[in-house]
Amino acid sequence: MNTLRRRLLAGCTALLLFSTSLVVSSCDDLDGVIPFGPKPTIRISTSPTLGPYLVDKDGNTLYYFAFDVAGTPNCTGACAARWPAFYDANLVVGKGLDSNDFATITGSDGRLHTTYQGWPLYYFAPQATPESPNVREAPGATGGDNFGNVWFVTKPNYALRIARASVTNKTTNQSSVKSFLVDSKARTLYVFAPDRTSPTTQPNCIGPCANVWPPFFESGRVLPTALSSNDFGAITRPDGPNGTTRQQTIYKGVPLYYFVNDNATRGKTEGEGIANLWSVATP
Repeated sequence: MNTLRRRLLAGCTALLLFSTSLVVSSCDDLDGVIPFGPKPTIRISTSPTLGPYLVDKDGNTLYYFAFDVAGTPNCTGACAARWPAFYDANLVVGKGLDSNDFATITGSDGRLHTTYQGWPLYYFAPQATPESPNVREAPGATGGDNFGNVWFVTKPNYALRIARASVTNKTTNQSSVKSFLVDSKARTLYVFAPDRTSPTTQPNCIGPCANVWPPFFESGRVLPTALSSNDFGAITRPDGPNGTTRQQTIYKGVPLYYFVNDNATRGKTEGEGIANLWSVATP
């Protein structure tokens, strides 16, 4: 009887150890994967040429429109057929994304948009011929990137973006549509004419001028395709807090600035043309 009992106990122990090894092995196979919970409906994909960018749950690329710099969708009518809005009422973000960066807005045409960092998101659905219907590009395709110099894949860590809008010169009161650089929060960046005409190792806007036109600095170099990281650099200014130095980003050798009267509001361009010396930083 004792022999039979020992055999049964040994068998149960072996079965338990085998089952445990299966569980551990299964968990090892799922390393980095969440086995439970909803599947992300928006996530990060990666391309050798583009780096990380946003896609939906099926791998369809998501884009931003430079004209949406103020946070309002400006792609309507025929534009909306080629660039359908991305919207998910039950958004589930993937690894590396922050749900606080996403929101929902309604465009003037009634379409709902999911936004990322304030920028409405779109798909790309081109036509094979002018007579053919619009067909959304295949998952993994990025054919809409740099389309017309105003459409770009949405990257999760842009240091700068290209925006486009009607800009009014404050000296002449004349308006024109321009492309210009904005920071990661869509705040407009400016250049100072004396920095071009009288270049030095230091910017020409110093002292009280720098209080009105604060220097811009961003160490990141994640940029839209239309911009080259080789065009960006940094200089060290001596006017940091408490007698220290501080950095300022330069673009094509010219320092970049904010304008305080923009009130850190996305898409504002109140500094354009002031004193005929300041203008938005154009790519």
